[in-house]
Amino acid sequence: MGLIEAKLWMPPAVPFSSITVHLDRLAEEVARKGWKPVPRYDGPHPLLRVFAPDVPQFGESITLVPGLTPDIWCYRSSTGEYLAPHTRPTSAAEQITRILIRYVTAVRAARSHQTRAGGVPSPTPPAEPDPSHAPTIAEVQQRFAGVICWWGPLTCAWWAIVPDEPQWRIVSAETPDALIRTILKARTRR
Repeated sequence: MGLIEAKLWMPPAVPFSSITVHLDRLAEEVARKGWKPVPRYDGPHPLLRVFAPDVPQFGESITLVPGLTPDIWCYRSSTGEYLAPHTRPTSAAEQITRILIRYVTAVRAARSHQTRAGGVPSPTPPAEPDPSHAPTIAEVQQRFAGVICWWGPLTCAWWAIVPDEPQWRIVSAETPDALIRTILKARTRR
């Protein structure tokens, strides 16, 4: 079956109950990672909304879609990214964490820096990173699989989220080289 044919394949009739069972399993996994799962099973396609309780503005809506074979279904994000087969809800929860953590961290950081001394509001961080930082971000993320990196315009520092099960470590440094050393130290503490 070719890729185009595989995407067109749909089972004759799949009861909502079998889809919601797998979404419920995913809900348990994301809750273990500290996210808030909210099932939305009342529409034409059941989905699971996942977000941080203190940052409900950013979340993912996860659906279950047919895979390449009739016996495998896949968890899919609202952006169309395939997260994991239905048989691996823990892997799907890890992918959801990878997607959401950078946004949630940025919102939390922005909130903590919202007002400067004297009550003057701080500027809102830009929605997109400064293009001059893109090569450094790409290099760090390519060098360290699973690490998410960014430049903090309000803190004037480099930041990274380093996977460290069951939680993630957030590290920062003043220069990209110092950030790399900090990431290496964080990884050796495992």
